[in-house]
Amino acid sequence: MKKQFKIGEYAYGGIISVEVNSDKIIIDALDYHTNKPMPFSRDVFSINDINDVDDYLNDLTTSYYADKILTEIKNHLQ
Repeated sequence: MKKQFKIGEYAYGGIISVEVNSDKIIIDALDYHTNKPMPFSRDVFSINDINDVDDYLNDLTTSYYADKILTEIKNHLQ
């Protein structure tokens, strides 16, 4: 799964990009206007580190959007 969440002013950069593979989760914050990565905004997690993913998403955006993104990730992993 590879998906972008265009959140706007409530997220660092405006866009949160999530890629879920069979063994890892990659999260990037992208600039809303250029779609380029923001500085220091990429992190890679094991699929077993869902709590770390939640913490990182809460650092990038509000708890509301972090919960929506995490729900999408969990649904994909099932």
